[in-house]
Amino acid sequence: MAAAPEHPLRWLSDRARRAPDSAAVLGPSEILTHAQLLDNLGGWSRLMRAAGLDREKPVAVVTRHRSRLARAIWLALHDGVPLLTVDPSQTQAGSLMRQCGVEQAMADADLALPEGIRRLPARPLDRPAGGARNEATPMDVDKPQLLVPTSGTEGTPRAVMLTCRNIASAAFATNRMLGLQHDDRWLCCLPLTHVAGIMILMRCAAAGAAVCLQESFDPRQVADAMIGQSVSHVSLVPAMLHRLIEADVDPSGLKVAVVGGSGISDRLAKDALASRWPVKIAYGLTETCAHVAVGDLLRSDRSLILQPGSHVEIVDSQDPPAGGMGFIQITGPTVMAGYANPELVPGDGLAGPQTFRTQDLGRMDSDGRLRVIGRGDDMLISGGLNIHPAQVEDLMAACPGISEVAVVGIPDPVWGSRLAALYCGDVDEAEVSTWAAENIASALRPRDFRRVPSLPRTSLGKLRRGELGRLI
Repeated sequence: MAAAPEHPLRWLSDRARRAPDSAAVLGPSEILTHAQLLDNLGGWSRLMRAAGLDREKPVAVVTRHRSRLARAIWLALHDGVPLLTVDPSQTQAGSLMRQCGVEQAMADADLALPEGIRRLPARPLDRPAGGARNEATPMDVDKPQLLVPTSGTEGTPRAVMLTCRNIASAAFATNRMLGLQHDDRWLCCLPLTHVAGIMILMRCAAAGAAVCLQESFDPRQVADAMIGQSVSHVSLVPAMLHRLIEADVDPSGLKVAVVGGSGISDRLAKDALASRWPVKIAYGLTETCAHVAVGDLLRSDRSLILQPGSHVEIVDSQDPPAGGMGFIQITGPTVMAGYANPELVPGDGLAGPQTFRTQDLGRMDSDGRLRVIGRGDDMLISGGLNIHPAQVEDLMAACPGISEVAVVGIPDPVWGSRLAALYCGDVDEAEVSTWAAENIASALRPRDFRRVPSLPRTSLGKLRRGELGRLI
Protein backbone atom coordinates (compact mmCIF):
# COMPACT_ATOMS: atom_id res chain seq x y z
CA MET A 1 0.00 0.00 0.00
CA ALA A 2 1.46 3.38 -0.98
CA ALA A 3 1.78 6.09 1.66
CA ALA A 4 0.06 9.44 1.18
CA PRO A 5 2.25 12.55 0.65
CA GLU A 6 1.45 13.60 4.23
CA HIS A 7 2.79 10.30 5.63
CA PRO A 8 6.37 10.13 7.02
CA LEU A 9 6.86 6.73 5.37
CA ARG A 10 6.45 8.46 2.01
CA TRP A 11 9.24 10.89 2.91
CA LEU A 12 11.53 8.03 3.90
CA SER A 13 10.86 6.03 0.74
CA ASP A 14 11.33 9.08 -1.50
CA ARG A 15 14.66 9.89 0.14
CA ALA A 16 15.78 6.24 -0.02
CA ARG A 17 15.07 6.26 -3.75
CA ARG A 18 16.79 9.59 -4.52
CA ALA A 19 19.76 9.31 -2.13
CA PRO A 20 19.92 5.74 -0.75
CA ASP A 21 23.33 6.17 0.89
CA SER A 22 22.47 9.39 2.76
CA ALA A 23 22.47 9.07 6.54
CA ALA A 24 19.08 8.85 8.24
CA VAL A 25 20.09 8.01 11.83
CA LEU A 26 23.54 8.36 13.37
CA GLY A 27 23.59 6.45 16.65
CA PRO A 28 26.36 6.01 19.22
CA SER A 29 27.69 2.90 17.45
CA GLU A 30 26.12 2.77 13.99
CA ILE A 31 24.84 4.69 11.00
CA LEU A 32 21.60 3.78 9.23
CA THR A 33 21.14 5.17 5.74
CA HIS A 34 17.70 6.01 4.44
CA ALA A 35 17.75 2.89 2.26
CA GLN A 36 18.86 0.66 5.15
CA LEU A 37 16.20 2.03 7.48
CA LEU A 38 13.46 1.50 4.90
CA ASP A 39 14.72 -2.02 4.10
CA ASN A 40 14.95 -3.01 7.76
CA LEU A 41 11.40 -1.85 8.49
CA GLY A 42 9.97 -4.68 6.40
CA GLY A 43 12.14 -7.20 8.27
CA TRP A 44 11.34 -5.81 11.71
CA SER A 45 7.66 -5.94 10.76
CA ARG A 46 7.97 -9.66 9.96
CA LEU A 47 9.82 -10.37 13.22
CA MET A 48 7.37 -8.47 15.42
CA ARG A 49 4.32 -10.02 13.78
CA ALA A 50 5.89 -13.45 14.34
CA ALA A 51 6.35 -12.47 18.00
CA GLY A 52 2.63 -11.77 18.24
CA LEU A 53 2.18 -8.08 17.39
CA ASP A 54 -1.51 -7.46 16.72
CA ARG A 55 -1.63 -4.68 14.13
CA GLU A 56 -5.34 -4.08 14.76
CA LYS A 57 -4.69 -2.85 18.29
CA PRO A 58 -2.51 -0.08 19.77
CA VAL A 59 0.90 -1.03 21.14
CA ALA A 60 3.04 0.60 23.80
CA VAL A 61 6.84 0.78 23.75
CA VAL A 62 8.64 0.65 27.09
CA THR A 63 12.41 0.83 26.72
CA ARG A 64 15.45 2.58 28.16
CA HIS A 65 17.10 2.67 24.74
CA ARG A 66 16.29 5.61 22.49
CA SER A 67 17.61 3.79 19.43
CA ARG A 68 15.03 1.02 20.02
CA LEU A 69 12.28 3.55 20.53
CA ALA A 70 13.20 5.40 17.33
CA ARG A 71 12.94 2.14 15.39
CA ALA A 72 9.65 1.26 17.09
CA ILE A 73 8.21 4.62 16.04
CA TRP A 74 9.19 3.96 12.43
CA LEU A 75 7.84 0.40 12.65
CA ALA A 76 4.47 1.72 13.86
CA LEU A 77 4.38 4.11 10.90
CA HIS A 78 5.28 1.23 8.55
CA ASP A 79 2.67 -1.18 9.94
CA GLY A 80 -0.10 1.33 10.61
CA VAL A 81 -0.25 0.54 14.34
CA PRO A 82 -1.18 3.25 16.89
CA LEU A 83 1.83 3.55 19.21
CA LEU A 84 2.05 4.82 22.80
CA THR A 85 5.49 5.98 23.95
CA VAL A 86 6.05 5.22 27.65
CA ASP A 87 8.89 6.47 29.81
CA PRO A 88 10.08 3.39 31.78
CA SER A 89 10.33 5.56 34.92
CA GLN A 90 6.68 6.59 34.56
CA THR A 91 4.91 5.49 37.72
CA GLN A 92 1.48 5.77 36.09
CA ALA A 93 2.24 3.69 33.00
CA GLY A 94 -0.73 1.44 33.69
CA SER A 95 -3.11 4.40 33.71
CA LEU A 96 -1.71 5.65 30.40
CA MET A 97 -2.08 2.22 28.79
CA ARG A 98 -5.67 1.89 29.98
CA GLN A 99 -6.48 5.34 28.60
CA CYS A 100 -5.27 4.23 25.17
CA GLY A 101 -6.77 0.73 25.16
CA VAL A 102 -3.29 -0.82 25.12
CA GLU A 103 -3.06 -4.56 25.82
CA GLN A 104 0.37 -5.26 24.26
CA ALA A 105 3.80 -3.67 24.69
CA MET A 106 7.23 -3.96 23.12
CA ALA A 107 9.44 -3.85 26.19
CA ASP A 108 12.96 -4.42 27.44
CA ALA A 109 13.23 -7.84 29.06
CA ASP A 110 14.11 -6.46 32.51
CA LEU A 111 11.29 -3.91 32.72
CA ALA A 112 8.08 -4.76 34.54
CA LEU A 113 4.77 -4.25 32.75
CA PRO A 114 1.37 -3.56 34.32
CA GLU A 115 -0.82 -6.58 34.93
CA GLY A 116 -2.75 -7.66 31.86
CA ILE A 117 -0.29 -6.26 29.30
CA ARG A 118 1.11 -8.83 26.89
CA ARG A 119 4.88 -8.55 26.46
CA LEU A 120 6.53 -8.43 23.03
CA PRO A 121 10.35 -8.44 22.85
CA ALA A 122 11.95 -5.14 21.87
CA ARG A 123 15.42 -6.62 21.32
CA PRO A 124 14.75 -7.74 17.70
CA LEU A 125 14.75 -4.05 16.78
CA ASP A 126 18.47 -3.88 17.67
CA ARG A 127 19.71 -5.89 14.71
CA PRO A 128 19.40 -5.77 10.92
CA ALA A 129 16.40 -7.77 9.78
CA GLY A 130 17.30 -10.00 6.85
CA GLY A 131 15.16 -12.52 4.98
CA ALA A 132 11.60 -12.05 3.78
CA ARG A 133 10.05 -8.61 4.04
CA ASN A 134 6.52 -7.52 4.90
CA GLU A 135 4.89 -4.87 2.76
CA ALA A 136 4.09 -1.54 4.39
CA THR A 137 0.50 -0.98 5.51
CA PRO A 138 0.51 2.70 6.50
CA MET A 139 -2.45 4.16 8.36
CA ASP A 140 -4.82 6.77 6.99
CA VAL A 141 -3.24 10.17 7.67
CA ASP A 142 -6.26 11.40 9.63
CA LYS A 143 -6.38 8.52 12.12
CA PRO A 144 -4.53 8.61 15.48
CA GLN A 145 -1.04 7.24 14.85
CA LEU A 146 1.12 8.36 17.79
CA LEU A 147 -0.16 8.42 21.37
CA VAL A 148 2.17 10.76 23.23
CA PRO A 149 2.00 11.45 26.98
CA THR A 150 1.71 15.09 27.94
CA SER A 151 4.77 16.40 29.71
CA GLY A 152 2.66 18.37 32.15
CA THR A 153 3.86 19.01 35.66
CA GLU A 154 0.69 18.33 37.63
CA GLY A 155 -1.89 15.59 38.11
CA THR A 156 -2.55 12.42 36.17
CA PRO A 157 -0.75 12.23 32.81
CA ARG A 158 -2.81 12.07 29.63
CA ALA A 159 -1.93 10.80 26.19
CA VAL A 160 -2.42 13.02 23.16
CA MET A 161 -3.55 11.49 19.86
CA LEU A 162 -1.53 12.78 16.91
CA THR A 163 -2.29 11.91 13.29
CA CYS A 164 0.19 11.79 10.43
CA ARG A 165 -1.45 14.92 9.05
CA ASN A 166 -0.69 16.65 12.37
CA ILE A 167 2.91 15.41 12.16
CA ALA A 168 3.37 16.50 8.55
CA SER A 169 1.90 19.96 9.14
CA ALA A 170 4.11 20.50 12.19
CA ALA A 171 7.28 19.17 10.56
CA PHE A 172 6.99 21.26 7.40
CA ALA A 173 6.07 24.42 9.33
CA THR A 174 9.06 24.16 11.69
CA ASN A 175 11.45 23.27 8.86
CA ARG A 176 10.32 26.35 7.00
CA MET A 177 10.87 28.55 10.08
CA LEU A 178 14.29 27.08 10.86
CA GLY A 179 15.54 26.42 7.34
CA LEU A 180 16.28 22.69 7.78
CA GLN A 181 17.91 21.23 4.63
CA HIS A 182 18.66 17.68 3.45
CA ASP A 183 22.37 18.03 4.24
CA ASP A 184 21.76 19.20 7.83
CA ARG A 185 22.10 17.09 10.97
CA TRP A 186 19.89 17.55 14.04
CA LEU A 187 21.23 16.35 17.40
CA CYS A 188 18.57 14.65 19.53
CA CYS A 189 19.45 14.51 23.22
CA LEU A 190 15.81 14.82 24.34
CA PRO A 191 13.64 11.84 25.34
CA LEU A 192 11.79 10.20 22.46
CA THR A 193 8.89 9.53 24.82
CA HIS A 194 8.01 13.23 24.48
CA VAL A 195 6.79 15.12 21.44
CA ALA A 196 9.91 17.32 21.45
CA GLY A 197 12.14 14.34 20.72
CA ILE A 198 9.72 12.56 18.38
CA MET A 199 9.35 15.62 16.16
CA ILE A 200 13.12 15.80 15.61
CA LEU A 201 12.82 12.41 13.90
CA MET A 202 9.87 13.62 11.84
CA ARG A 203 11.37 16.99 10.81
CA CYS A 204 14.54 15.30 9.63
CA ALA A 205 12.51 12.75 7.68
CA ALA A 206 10.52 15.53 6.00
CA ALA A 207 13.71 17.36 4.97
CA GLY A 208 15.79 14.26 4.18
CA ALA A 209 18.21 15.29 6.92
CA ALA A 210 19.98 13.07 9.49
CA VAL A 211 19.19 12.60 13.18
CA CYS A 212 22.19 12.30 15.49
CA LEU A 213 20.70 10.23 18.30
CA GLN A 214 22.12 10.29 21.84
CA GLU A 215 20.94 7.94 24.56
CA SER A 216 21.16 10.65 27.23
CA PHE A 217 22.22 14.24 27.73
CA ASP A 218 25.84 14.88 28.65
CA PRO A 219 27.59 18.20 27.84
CA ARG A 220 30.85 16.55 26.72
CA GLN A 221 29.03 14.05 24.50
CA VAL A 222 27.05 16.92 22.99
CA ALA A 223 30.28 18.83 22.34
CA ASP A 224 31.88 15.78 20.72
CA ALA A 225 28.84 15.16 18.51
CA MET A 226 28.65 18.78 17.43
CA ILE A 227 32.18 18.49 16.07
CA GLY A 228 32.47 14.83 15.08
CA GLN A 229 29.03 14.55 13.45
CA SER A 230 28.89 18.07 11.98
CA VAL A 231 25.69 18.94 13.85
CA SER A 232 23.77 21.91 12.45
CA HIS A 233 20.67 21.89 14.71
CA VAL A 234 20.04 20.93 18.31
CA SER A 235 16.99 21.01 20.59
CA LEU A 236 17.44 21.85 24.27
CA VAL A 237 15.56 22.84 27.39
CA PRO A 238 16.87 25.85 29.35
CA ALA A 239 18.62 23.68 31.96
CA MET A 240 20.56 21.89 29.20
CA LEU A 241 21.60 25.19 27.61
CA HIS A 242 22.80 26.41 31.01
CA ARG A 243 24.96 23.31 31.49
CA LEU A 244 26.46 23.58 28.01
CA ILE A 245 27.40 27.22 28.59
CA GLU A 246 28.88 26.32 31.98
CA ALA A 247 30.93 23.58 30.29
CA ASP A 248 32.20 26.14 27.76
CA VAL A 249 30.93 24.10 24.79
CA ASP A 250 31.75 25.82 21.49
CA PRO A 251 28.55 26.43 19.44
CA SER A 252 30.31 27.91 16.40
CA GLY A 253 29.34 25.03 14.08
CA LEU A 254 25.62 25.29 14.82
CA LYS A 255 23.04 26.99 12.66
CA VAL A 256 20.22 26.78 15.22
CA ALA A 257 19.77 25.82 18.87
CA VAL A 258 16.04 25.49 19.60
CA VAL A 259 15.26 26.11 23.27
CA GLY A 260 11.80 25.30 24.61
CA GLY A 261 9.93 23.39 27.26
CA SER A 262 9.88 26.33 29.66
CA GLY A 263 10.71 30.02 29.75
CA ILE A 264 14.27 31.25 29.36
CA SER A 265 15.43 33.75 31.99
CA ASP A 266 17.01 37.11 31.18
CA ARG A 267 20.25 35.95 32.75
CA LEU A 268 20.44 32.77 30.67
CA ALA A 269 19.56 34.77 27.55
CA LYS A 270 22.44 37.16 28.21
CA ASP A 271 24.84 34.28 28.80
CA ALA A 272 23.72 32.58 25.58
CA LEU A 273 24.17 35.75 23.54
CA ALA A 274 27.59 36.38 25.08
CA SER A 275 28.65 32.81 24.23
CA ARG A 276 27.29 33.18 20.66
CA TRP A 277 24.72 30.39 20.90
CA PRO A 278 22.33 30.71 17.89
CA VAL A 279 19.24 30.32 20.06
CA LYS A 280 15.69 30.27 18.77
CA ILE A 281 13.01 30.29 21.48
CA ALA A 282 10.14 27.91 20.77
CA TYR A 283 6.67 27.74 22.27
CA GLY A 284 4.47 24.71 21.79
CA LEU A 285 2.66 21.83 23.43
CA THR A 286 2.17 18.11 23.00
CA GLU A 287 -1.40 18.97 22.00
CA THR A 288 -0.08 21.01 19.04
CA CYS A 289 2.54 18.48 17.90
CA ALA A 290 5.33 20.68 19.34
CA HIS A 291 6.02 24.16 17.98
CA VAL A 292 3.41 26.86 17.52
CA ALA A 293 5.68 29.92 17.49
CA VAL A 294 9.39 30.70 17.33
CA GLY A 295 11.33 33.79 18.34
CA ASP A 296 14.79 35.29 18.64
CA LEU A 297 16.79 36.02 21.77
CA LEU A 298 17.79 39.40 20.37
CA ARG A 299 14.26 40.68 21.04
CA SER A 300 14.11 41.83 24.64
CA ASP A 301 10.34 41.28 24.83
CA ARG A 302 10.72 37.56 23.90
CA SER A 303 7.84 37.88 21.44
CA LEU A 304 7.37 35.04 18.96
CA ILE A 305 6.34 34.66 15.32
CA LEU A 306 3.54 32.18 14.66
CA GLN A 307 4.44 29.23 12.46
CA PRO A 308 2.69 28.93 9.08
CA GLY A 309 -0.79 27.49 9.50
CA SER A 310 -1.15 28.26 13.22
CA HIS A 311 -3.71 30.84 14.33
CA VAL A 312 -3.78 32.19 17.89
CA GLU A 313 -6.54 33.99 19.78
CA ILE A 314 -6.35 35.35 23.32
CA VAL A 315 -9.53 34.37 25.14
CA ASP A 316 -10.91 34.96 28.62
CA SER A 317 -14.13 35.24 30.55
CA GLN A 318 -13.99 38.96 29.78
CA ASP A 319 -14.48 40.29 26.25
CA PRO A 320 -12.01 41.61 25.33
CA PRO A 321 -9.54 40.12 27.82
CA ALA A 322 -8.38 42.58 30.50
CA GLY A 323 -5.18 44.31 29.49
CA GLY A 324 -5.01 42.19 26.35
CA MET A 325 -3.87 39.21 28.46
CA GLY A 326 -5.74 35.94 28.51
CA PHE A 327 -5.53 32.25 27.69
CA ILE A 328 -3.81 31.21 24.48
CA GLN A 329 -6.15 29.40 22.08
CA ILE A 330 -4.60 27.71 19.04
CA THR A 331 -6.28 26.68 15.81
CA GLY A 332 -4.58 24.89 12.94
CA PRO A 333 -3.64 21.59 11.29
CA THR A 334 -1.09 20.70 13.99
CA VAL A 335 -3.74 20.58 16.75
CA MET A 336 -4.23 17.04 18.10
CA ALA A 337 -7.11 14.73 17.25
CA GLY A 338 -7.94 14.78 20.98
CA TYR A 339 -6.93 13.16 24.25
CA ALA A 340 -6.69 9.40 24.09
CA ASN A 341 -9.50 7.03 24.94
CA PRO A 342 -9.64 3.21 24.60
CA GLU A 343 -11.51 3.42 21.26
CA LEU A 344 -9.16 6.19 19.95
CA VAL A 345 -12.17 8.29 18.96
CA PRO A 346 -11.18 11.90 18.13
CA GLY A 347 -12.55 15.01 19.81
CA ASP A 348 -11.95 14.93 23.56
CA GLY A 349 -10.22 18.09 24.85
CA LEU A 350 -10.82 20.26 21.78
CA ALA A 351 -12.54 23.66 21.95
CA GLY A 352 -13.68 23.35 18.33
CA PRO A 353 -12.47 21.95 15.01
CA GLN A 354 -8.65 21.86 15.10
CA THR A 355 -8.81 24.20 18.12
CA PHE A 356 -7.21 23.80 21.54
CA ARG A 357 -7.53 26.20 24.44
CA THR A 358 -4.38 26.10 26.56
CA GLN A 359 -3.92 27.02 30.20
CA ASP A 360 -1.06 29.31 29.19
CA LEU A 361 -1.44 33.05 29.53
CA GLY A 362 -0.32 35.35 26.76
CA ARG A 363 -1.04 38.42 24.67
CA MET A 364 -0.82 39.30 21.00
CA ASP A 365 1.17 42.40 20.09
CA SER A 366 -0.10 44.88 17.51
CA ASP A 367 2.31 43.41 14.95
CA GLY A 368 0.85 39.91 15.36
CA ARG A 369 3.62 38.51 17.56
CA LEU A 370 2.80 36.27 20.52
CA ARG A 371 4.06 36.95 24.03
CA VAL A 372 3.82 33.96 26.39
CA ILE A 373 3.53 34.87 30.07
CA GLY A 374 3.16 31.49 31.77
CA ARG A 375 0.64 28.99 33.07
CA GLY A 376 -2.61 30.59 34.13
CA ASP A 377 -3.08 28.14 36.99
CA ASP A 378 0.31 29.22 38.39
CA MET A 379 -0.90 32.80 38.95
CA LEU A 380 -0.52 34.07 42.52
CA ILE A 381 -2.52 36.85 44.21
CA SER A 382 -0.47 38.86 46.68
CA GLY A 383 -1.67 42.12 48.17
CA GLY A 384 -4.49 42.22 45.62
CA LEU A 385 -2.09 41.97 42.66
CA ASN A 386 -1.95 39.15 40.11
CA ILE A 387 1.67 38.01 40.02
CA HIS A 388 3.02 35.24 37.83
CA PRO A 389 5.90 33.28 39.41
CA ALA A 390 7.89 33.34 36.14
CA GLN A 391 7.97 37.15 36.29
CA VAL A 392 9.58 37.09 39.74
CA GLU A 393 11.87 34.18 38.83
CA ASP A 394 13.29 36.23 35.94
CA LEU A 395 14.14 39.01 38.38
CA MET A 396 15.61 36.66 40.98
CA ALA A 397 17.75 34.85 38.39
CA ALA A 398 19.89 38.00 38.12
CA CYS A 399 21.09 37.62 41.73
CA PRO A 400 24.81 36.72 41.78
CA GLY A 401 25.40 33.18 43.04
CA ILE A 402 21.96 31.81 42.09
CA SER A 403 22.00 29.08 39.43
CA GLU A 404 18.25 28.37 39.34
CA VAL A 405 15.23 29.65 41.22
CA ALA A 406 11.53 28.95 41.67
CA VAL A 407 8.90 31.15 43.30
CA VAL A 408 5.94 29.78 45.23
CA GLY A 409 3.12 31.34 47.21
CA ILE A 410 2.70 30.67 50.93
CA PRO A 411 -0.88 31.24 52.21
CA ASP A 412 -1.00 34.45 54.22
CA PRO A 413 -4.06 35.84 56.09
CA VAL A 414 -3.17 39.44 55.18
CA TRP A 415 -1.57 39.27 51.74
CA GLY A 416 -3.37 36.23 50.34
CA SER A 417 -0.05 34.76 49.22
CA ARG A 418 3.39 35.62 50.53
CA LEU A 419 6.07 35.12 47.89
CA ALA A 420 8.87 32.68 48.71
CA ALA A 421 11.93 31.96 46.58
CA LEU A 422 13.56 28.53 46.48
CA TYR A 423 16.97 28.61 44.88
CA CYS A 424 20.10 26.63 44.11
CA GLY A 425 23.50 28.27 44.34
CA ASP A 426 26.46 29.20 46.49
CA VAL A 427 25.05 32.34 48.12
CA ASP A 428 23.42 32.28 51.55
CA GLU A 429 19.83 33.25 52.29
CA ALA A 430 20.66 36.50 54.08
CA GLU A 431 22.68 37.75 51.11
CA VAL A 432 19.88 36.86 48.71
CA SER A 433 17.37 38.69 50.90
CA THR A 434 19.56 41.79 50.95
CA TRP A 435 20.06 41.69 47.19
CA ALA A 436 16.32 41.32 46.57
CA ALA A 437 15.51 44.27 48.83
CA GLU A 438 17.90 46.45 46.83
CA ASN A 439 16.96 45.27 43.33
CA ILE A 440 13.30 44.17 43.21
CA ALA A 441 10.25 46.38 43.66
CA SER A 442 8.32 45.72 46.84
CA ALA A 443 5.19 44.34 45.15
CA LEU A 444 7.20 41.67 43.32
CA ARG A 445 9.78 40.89 46.01
CA PRO A 446 9.78 37.53 47.81
CA ARG A 447 9.76 37.75 51.60
CA ASP A 448 11.07 34.24 52.28
CA PHE A 449 14.19 32.59 50.85
CA ARG A 450 15.25 28.98 51.03
CA ARG A 451 18.37 27.42 49.54
CA VAL A 452 17.76 23.85 48.33
CA PRO A 453 20.02 21.19 46.76
CA SER A 454 17.83 20.95 43.63
CA LEU A 455 14.44 21.88 42.25
CA PRO A 456 11.92 19.20 41.23
CA ARG A 457 11.76 18.94 37.43
CA THR A 458 10.35 16.64 34.78
CA SER A 459 12.62 14.76 32.37
CA LEU A 460 12.20 17.70 29.98
CA GLY A 461 13.33 20.19 32.59
CA LYS A 462 9.90 21.62 33.41
CA LEU A 463 9.44 22.76 36.98
CA ARG A 464 7.08 20.60 39.05
CA ARG A 465 5.43 23.51 40.81
CA GLY A 466 3.08 21.24 42.73
CA GLU A 467 6.05 19.82 44.64
CA LEU A 468 7.56 23.17 45.68
CA GLY A 469 5.35 23.55 48.74
CA ARG A 470 6.90 20.57 50.51
CA LEU A 471 10.34 22.21 50.21
CA ILE A 472 9.01 25.19 52.18
